Amino acid sequence: VLGNAHVSLFFAGGQSPGSARRALAAYAQAERVDPAAAANPDLHLNRATLLQYLERFQGALEGLSRASDLAPQWEEPRRRHQQLIGYLGDLCRLLETRGKLRGKRRRGVAGPVPLPLLGPLGGAGGPRPSPIAGLRPGP
Repeated sequence: VLGNAHVSLFFAGGQSPGSARRALAAYAQAERVDPAAAANPDLHLNRATLLQYLERFQGALEGLSRASDLAPQWEEPRRRHQQLIGYLGDLCRLLETRGKLRGKRRRGVAGPVPLPLLGPLGGAGGPRPSPIAGLRPGP
């Protein structure tokens, strides 16, 4: 419940990285402390939703798989897992074809992204922009 409250704060309060960290910590603590929580498919689905939004796709896929394993009759985790696999496949294809852009148009969008446009990710210690040519398919 605490993890879900922090996820609600994350989405309602401007996507604060602190709220996301607290939500993930609450989910992890619930799993450690309560064996019933570790077997709760809702916990895994909710954490996977947050991880997907944070673009931590490996963890999101694992969480969706775990939720599906714990509740085989529940369609939502399987459907979301397939959607995420499709999205990642599309993303890899776009990277391979350089976004289906050519010449002058690609050069216009291939420059570095100004750090203010990255929002909270552009601050100190956050991820740094990478050129499109430097991106590779993978986890």
